[in-house]
Amino acid sequence: MKNNKEPDPGYPRSPEAAVDFLDGLVYDDAAPLPALPPTTDRIEQGMVATSFKWTPEMRDRVRRKAAEHGVTPSILIRQYIEMGLLAEQSERMIPLADAVRALTSLPHPA
Repeated sequence: MKNNKEPDPGYPRSPEAAVDFLDGLVYDDAAPLPALPPTTDRIEQGMVATSFKWTPEMRDRVRRKAAEHGVTPSILIRQYIEMGLLAEQSERMIPLADAVRALTSLPHPA
């Protein structure tokens, strides 16, 4: 089992390796900038409004969690619904790396 305090393979493991890594980086001021993520307004375009009833406590919890994630409550709710729907697809394959990460995060038996 891998020790969680150990850096992932490929990362420099010593100060000298870090210096070599940084010295090998090439900076190109003429390189195009990557596209920015879409704005909330852009994400909201084309969405359909739906209404549902919930308790004030649940509404407040969702608002707080959305603020922690820096998204609107609508976006957070959509993300949670999408995760729930994906979890219902038993035939859906998950990446092996995700399975290994989930299994290695489980507590070790004594």
